[in-house]
Amino acid sequence: MKKKLCFIGIEMIMALALVCGCSAEQKAEQSDVGTEDTVETDDVVETDDTVEADDEADVALAPDLNRNGITEEVRLTDIDDGKGQQLEIWENNERILFRTAYFGSKEVNFGQDSTSIFLCTLDGEDYLLCYRPTMYQGVCMYSYELSTLADNKEMRVQWNSVDFDINFGSFNHNDFDSEAIAAFMDEINDLLSHSVQMLNTDSDLLTTFEKEGRLYDSLWWLDDWGSEFIRDESKSLQENLEDFRSGMTAAQEQMILAEADRLPITEPLELLFCSGAGAWGTNLTLNPDGSFVGDYHDADLNTISVCQFHGRFGNVKKLSDTSWLLTLNELELDTGHSVGEEWDESDGDYTIHYISSEPYGFNDDDWTTLKSGAQFILYSPEATGHDPGTELYGAMEFQSWMHGHKEFLSADDTLECWGLQNMETGQGFLGD
Repeated sequence: MKKKLCFIGIEMIMALALVCGCSAEQKAEQSDVGTEDTVETDDVVETDDTVEADDEADVALAPDLNRNGITEEVRLTDIDDGKGQQLEIWENNERILFRTAYFGSKEVNFGQDSTSIFLCTLDGEDYLLCYRPTMYQGVCMYSYELSTLADNKEMRVQWNSVDFDINFGSFNHNDFDSEAIAAFMDEINDLLSHSVQMLNTDSDLLTTFEKEGRLYDSLWWLDDWGSEFIRDESKSLQENLEDFRSGMTAAQEQMILAEADRLPITEPLELLFCSGAGAWGTNLTLNPDGSFVGDYHDADLNTISVCQFHGRFGNVKKLSDTSWLLTLNELELDTGHSVGEEWDESDGDYTIHYISSEPYGFNDDDWTTLKSGAQFILYSPEATGHDPGTELYGAMEFQSWMHGHKEFLSADDTLECWGLQNMETGQGFLGD
């Protein structure tokens, strides 16, 4: 892809996962407004001023987001010497909401908010529209939230999201549902047609709005392929998406997998699947002959979910010099109790309550134990992910489980440890 895709940190990937997990069902959910440096008093958020008053640029808007009949003031302020902007909503000389964003980057940390915020007016009522069209390594997580400021607290009244990726031909390619993407874009573009821009530091979205001459997202990446794909303006967005999927799939070179006699290790490999915090984890020992043993545990006070298991990988195929495709040939549970069964074991006066669980890490998206035929990818420490075609490019779920901040920006950025990725869930095990 000729245009360099924007980078966001792994922390944001994990945050967005929460958003992407929401269904399209409309419902109300109340949450406090503010960030770490805020002090909330009488439901009104106050913070120290971050800029001089002379730098403020008031936006000529007069919404009533909290529906109390009092007109609010919208202020847009430059921050950090113009590197970013801060949006503030004021009422009776009290700030009731603020959002910050930075130009030229989609790297967002916890506590920072959407880079695209609009005042949306529907049937005479004002709403805050936050739109997040996020792409990283060809993986797209598009979402929006429509909210009010009831009692000066943000209340979501409608939201939706769609996830897909454009890494056709990659083993890490997951989904590209043209109909679902087009339906989401119709929904957000309808909301944008009733909106006024308040804050936007998303360069791709700004360029798209300028090209369209209105607040309309036509998906910039559809026009970034040269002769490989050219949008047909006479067709609908869904038709263009379907043509894009067909054309890009056909353009991929057929991957030739080389048979491998054995795994690329000479001694047992210790791997771990865990969050990096808390009391749960799955330990895995992978042997050179493809056999493995695992132990899952999750402790909550005196209640422990457990699963012991063993199995074997076979049909090893080399994907690249640093990655191998493995097929699950066998998986057996050794817990001694059927999944879901509960029992107690006592040691003196102390009793532990056990629950027999699925083998976490060797499950599918429905939390069901994998069956024979499921595929995994084994990565060596030299695996990279900086460009399309490199081993870990687009493996966002797997990357999100890496403990500690890691960026794949160049060939010098490598995994630095052995990794085993479950292709059903995208999650995976990592070595030391």
